[in-house]
Formats: sequence, structure tokens, C-alpha cells
Amino acid sequence: MLTSGHIFCGGGGDTEGAIAAGYKPIWAVENDPYAAAVYRKRFPGARLIEQDIRTITGDFILGLPTPDITIFGSPCPDFSLAGERNGLAGVRGQLFFEGLRFLRLQRSSAFVFENVDGLLSADKATAFPQVIQAFTSLGYRCTWQLRNGNRHAPQNRERIFVVGYYGGGQGDTAQANKEIFAGNF
Repeated sequence: MLTSGHIFCGGGGDTEGAIAAGYKPIWAVENDPYAAAVYRKRFPGARLIEQDIRTITGDFILGLPTPDITIFGSPCPDFSLAGERNGLAGVRGQLFFEGLRFLRLQRSSAFVFENVDGLLSADKATAFPQVIQAFTSLGYRCTWQLRNGNRHAPQNRERIFVVGYYGGGQGDTAQANKEIFAGNF
């Protein structure tokens, strides 16, 4: 069975999606006590790490089982058009790099990163290219799409999804889009 790890898991929306896709969640990280309580109730079989991600040591991360896919969406207020717009330099924007640290140490076979569409214009439109470069510098071949979640919730929620798999190099992004999304996304 394929496995998944979840960073900034909240109440488990991404975990629910991973389970529906055939993955077994093996660990999750969440600092908010209310979101963690919801997650524990919904997914009692997953190991929930309830602490500030910045305090999790590299040795601890290396001791976790490496999932087949790591799924995360760092907190968005520094990217959101309605938020603080501090980009990757903001307190919450910098949390993206904590998710990246998990990928660097564990090298899961694939990842999914999700965030608000404001990431495209944050930091005078320099944040998103930095995000993609950060993933590719770790050896992940990446592709991305901007999608509206209104197919799944009764509201317009534009989101960026970056999907990557390890060892693919930078390769042909158009071909990667065909391979990864294949109309099923």
C-alpha cells in the first residue's frame, strides 16, 4: 500500500483526499490544538506530531518512516491577496521552507504542495519561481496548475497545486503535465 505524510495537516482535508486516492497516512504534523483534535478524531491510525514544525529536529524527521508522497500547503496569510502579503520573508511564508526541509531530509518519491493563488503575485511575482526552484534544486521534477476548488466546495477558491516526483530532473514540463495530471486532476 502506498503511504502519505502530511505537513500543516489542519483537520485533514488533504489526508481525506490521499485516502480516497489509495494512500495510507503514516504521519502528520499540526501545531494548532483545535485542528489537531479534529485530525486525531478523524484519523486515529495516523501518527500525529503536535508541535511547532520549527522545533522538530532533523534527527526526528530522519527517524520518521519516509512516505511515498508528502503533502503540504504552508500557511497562506503572507501570500493571500486578503492577507499580509509579506511573501516568503513573512513569518508564516517562511514556514514553506520547513516543509521543504522534510522533503530534503526524507526524499519521498513524490509531493503535492498547495497554496492560494496569491502566491503567483507575492514578492512582486518572484515568490512562486523561488518555490519551484527550491523543489527542483532538491531533484524533484515539478509541474503545477491553478485550479478552482468550486467543484468540491460551494465557493470560488483558486489554488495552486505543485506536483513533483523525485529524480526526474527539470525535464519537459509540458510532458510532465500530461503524465501527472492526465485529465484526472
